[in-house]
Amino acid sequence: MMRPLTKLNKEEYTDIDNAWTIPAQYYTDESIFESEKEKIFANSWVCVAHSSEVKEKNSYITREIIGENLIVVRGRDNILRGFYNVCPHRGHQLLSGDSGKAKNVITCPYHSWAFKLDGELVHANNCDNVENFDKDLSSLVSFHVQEFAGFIFINLSETPKPIEDQLVGLEDKVFEACTVVKDLKLAARFVSETPANWKTIVDNYIECYHCPTNHVSFAESVDVGDYEHSLHHNWTLQVGKAKPSESSYKFDESIVDPRFSGFWIWPCTMFNMPPGGDYMTVIYEFPMSAGKTLQYYDIYFLNEELTEDQKRLVEWYKDVFRPEDLRLVESVQKGLSSRGYRGRGRIMTDKQRSGISEHGVAHFHQILVQQHLD
Repeated sequence: MMRPLTKLNKEEYTDIDNAWTIPAQYYTDESIFESEKEKIFANSWVCVAHSSEVKEKNSYITREIIGENLIVVRGRDNILRGFYNVCPHRGHQLLSGDSGKAKNVITCPYHSWAFKLDGELVHANNCDNVENFDKDLSSLVSFHVQEFAGFIFINLSETPKPIEDQLVGLEDKVFEACTVVKDLKLAARFVSETPANWKTIVDNYIECYHCPTNHVSFAESVDVGDYEHSLHHNWTLQVGKAKPSESSYKFDESIVDPRFSGFWIWPCTMFNMPPGGDYMTVIYEFPMSAGKTLQYYDIYFLNEELTEDQKRLVEWYKDVFRPEDLRLVESVQKGLSSRGYRGRGRIMTDKQRSGISEHGVAHFHQILVQQHLD
């Protein structure tokens, strides 16, 4: 049974202490997702990779988000650029695979049009015999790319605001939580097409109300009873006191005041800096539809050859911690379409802003409502 679309009222979301979630339709309705593609994802800086993935000249990555296949490539001039992964001739995809090393030109596999790494067309077979052929109108279509806080962000709008305006104060806090961010290297990646809306995944990340019962091994290392969640402009930071655990995080007990730091970054990226400060994990979301999100779960270390403890940690993420969250968000997404769900849920914000308080969810939903109403 289709319910009429519930209109959002900004006034209903101003009080974090008396907050409810946005209506379920905003997680399940394809027309809402189509609107979000333009209002949110085409007009926000979105994190897509760590800078180390395109550190060398001619290196590139591809990403797919909201139906657009994108290339980020470092040119021979060491400048990072972004292009839509589509040939301007007849629309064929130019590059395949998640990453690679380009030659000095990108050649379309369909008709062999070739482009410099700055997007300029340098060869189109038989173009000299085509009337009024204009090479300048056949260059690759670009989008905005910026390195920020050790990561690569993209923006598909024509004239984006500075990334510092979207994420005020974030960069300093990231470097404070993990001083070696820029030196990290990709060690492992788990890819999943998750049957859940991108907001369902953010909701799950942005609270630890579920941690004691659903992340038992995580809770053995990170004390939810000594846990803070601070709210900022388009990002939040969860910080919990940590101790070594054989079942999750092992680190040098001589570390003074060890902490776990978890950043949610608008619209849908999560940085995790576990205790120890010399590695991190990142959840990248690439929305595909109202009910499906491509996720990369990336793990970064300083060293390329992993130690046995690091290998064990990677396996824990893959076999224990990651599946716990995937099961949760899949179940929630199904429930949001149920006749038995009342359409909105009470957000459990407590007065103490404790480790199990859901004030982060309320903050996220305030931002969502503003975006939808703008």
